[in-house]
Order: sequence, then structure tokens, then C-alpha cells
Amino acid sequence: MSRGRRDAEDLGREQQHRTTIGQARVDQVALNLSHSQAGTSHYANSMAETSHQDEDARSKISTYSYHTDADATKLLQDIDGRTINTLSDQYYLPSDDPEWTRLEKQHIAVVIGLGGLYPAKEEVQAVLKPQEGETKRILDLGCGTGTWAIEMAREYPHAEVIGVDLAPVPMDREAIPANYRFEIDNINLGLAHFHGQFDVIHIRLVGSGLKNFKDRMRDIHRCLKPGGIVLWIDADFDFYSTEKFEYHLPATDDNPGGSWTQRIGSEMRRACLKIGSDLHAMESALDAGLWQDPLIDSETCKIGSLYLPMGTWASHEDPGVAQLLKYVGALMRQDIIEGIKSMVPLLVKVGRSKNEVETWRKKLTEELTELKIHTVARFRLAWGRRIPVPKASSAQQGSVIRERSDSPSKVNYPWLYVYDTEEAALEQVEARNKQKASILPSMTS
Repeated sequence: MSRGRRDAEDLGREQQHRTTIGQARVDQVALNLSHSQAGTSHYANSMAETSHQDEDARSKISTYSYHTDADATKLLQDIDGRTINTLSDQYYLPSDDPEWTRLEKQHIAVVIGLGGLYPAKEEVQAVLKPQEGETKRILDLGCGTGTWAIEMAREYPHAEVIGVDLAPVPMDREAIPANYRFEIDNINLGLAHFHGQFDVIHIRLVGSGLKNFKDRMRDIHRCLKPGGIVLWIDADFDFYSTEKFEYHLPATDDNPGGSWTQRIGSEMRRACLKIGSDLHAMESALDAGLWQDPLIDSETCKIGSLYLPMGTWASHEDPGVAQLLKYVGALMRQDIIEGIKSMVPLLVKVGRSKNEVETWRKKLTEELTELKIHTVARFRLAWGRRIPVPKASSAQQGSVIRERSDSPSKVNYPWLYVYDTEEAALEQVEARNKQKASILPSMTS
């Protein structure tokens, strides 16, 4: 076996091993769901007890979390055979074992693509560098399975880490670090109780569940300490094809040769918009970057595109990189195929039938398995630091268009592109939109 292939497989095994800490093994009724619930939580000995806030302040935090006598049955509901949260009508994906398994595969793929848990590595490491007399704090909004937050708690044991989501997360009780806490909350109701408290805020794949996106973004940025960094990562509901990342039109009755993956993404976007998601605002805001945000230091802003193949078609002249692309492609293929099953409650809610969605799933599975179209998923990235930023901690700005991985395997993922000017960001938006067209059939067809 070649050295490159061994390196790629070693990285995959490493990510799988790290991800096992998020597997569903505990039936969580109340896992530090708010400061006010610390006494009734199964994990009351976690960070909730070590917070530097006084008891009066604690009782006022997580104002929008559920009441102390609530339990999991009040947070979850069964819809079309899947478990859905009861707190938000905008986020309609499941919170159950099949979805958690899917999200873990997605997490591995994204982490491999980024070369670690987060982009902007120098900035994040500078922000979280231990300082005497100061407690570093990390917030993971929409933490899903909790894996990212738990891994950050292990990577930065001197920091306090809070994961927030709409439903209980799957955790192994013994795997939870002492510096980690989980809370249930609805971001759409406001985060004033977190303002000015965090050095790093991570928001990944939450945009489809937010309404009034600009207000939510402003609210989230207010949760940063001065000099703190926000990391946005979200999906592009459009898909692309081949290494050139060209847009491929969706399959319809009038365009049978189109992409069924693209059709699913388009239907998902349409469904999210129909139930009140401010998806278009999210897409335009993150693609434009944070340069115009009055709370963010424009000199620290960057945007990026992480492209992940769907299926095992991708190749590369370096055998190790080729193996890595195929591994990521296999994960992402499973992610989207299982993801359609997770979308059933949402698509049914907006008027589609289960049989119709199942037909789409079969066509997409065939497309990705037989590699009829070489499909690429794009994740949009945007980050920046809240003003004022201490000059000594600002990472040097350069003309970076591609970040390199610092993963232990030394295999660099090739399809991560980073842009450090607003002009470059807008040029990329224009280039991606050239071939796009809205040709979806009406909901009554």
C-alpha cells in the first residue's frame, strides 16, 4: 500500500475514532439544559457548577430555555415516523438515531475538508491562547450531536464550552469533559443572555432554521467578547459538478437529463422558505462576508468555499489525496441519501407526498451510485473578529486563495478555497451564478 493511501486511511480512522464520543448511548432527559436547571440535570457536576457567574445571574440565563419541570417528551414529537423538535417550526429535520448517524458522517467529511475542527486556525488559536486571570469561552450554536463542541472541549481544556440546540443531544455520559455544558434553546428567540461572553462562536448548518437572518446574525455577533471570532459554516443548496465546480440544472419533466441531486437541493430550499426560513438572506449574507458588519473588524474577515465530492468519482495526481477525496465522497454520498429520508417530514408538511419523495430518493441514489453525474457539494464559510481586536493577536493578512491542512496525516485536502477581500467574494458569487436558472415545476405539478 502506498504511503499516500495509508495517510488518507489513517486520517479517516482518526476522525471516526474522535467521532465515536458523540454516538447515542444515553437517553437524555435533561443535560444541563440551562443554568437554572443545573441542580436537576443528570450532569450537574459539569461546567454549570464551575461557571464564574453568581447564582442570581445563573437563574436569569437561558431565559428562553424550557421550564425546569419539562422533560424530553415535551421537547420532541413523532411526525411521519421521525422524531422532530417541538420548539421551532423553522428547523424541521429529525432528532433521532438515524439523523445523528448521518450528521456524524457529515461531520467527519467537513473536518477532513477543513483540515481540522475549524477554519482560520491561526486566529482561533490566538484567541483561545490561555491568559492568566481570564476564562476562555466557546459557544457552539446548533451543536447537533455535540461532537464538535466536545472535541473543542478536549482540544482546549482550559476553556469553557457550551453547546446549544433545539433538542437533547446523544452523548456518552463518560465521554463528556468537565469543561463542557449543553443547553436547549431556540436561537430565534434571542441570545441577550449570552451577549459579550464568548471568545469563539461556531455556527454550522443552522441557516435553514433561522428567520430574520440579519437580526439573528447581529444578535449572535453581540455574544462575542471584543476580539472574539465568529465562524459561520453553512450549506449551499445548489450543487456543482466535476472539479471545475460548474452548476448543473435540476432534473424535471422538461429536463430529464438534469441532476436529481440538484432537484432535491432545490426542493429543500423551497420547502424551507415556505415554512418561514430566511434562507435567501443567509445565502447572500455569508457569501458576501462580514466586511460590512459594524461589529466586526473588516481587516480580520475572510470567506471561503469548501467543496466535497458526492460519490467516489474524484481523482488526483497524488494517490494520498485521491484516496482522501474518495473517502470524503463516500461519506457525502451516504449523507445526502440518508438526508432525503430526514427531509420527508418537511417535504410532506409543504405538500409533497411520501411516494413522490421516495421516487426522488431512488433516482438520486442511482445517480450518485452509478456516478452518472460527478456531483460536488459546497459549504460556504465566513468569519471575522469583533472590534476592537488587540493588534498583537491579529493574524497576518495575505492573498490567500487556498488553505492547506495541518492534519497529522500530512495529506492536504485540495478543494478548500479562501478569499480575503470583499471584491474577491463578490466575484466568486457572480461566477457561480452565471449558469443558474430557476426551472422547478410548480408545487401543483
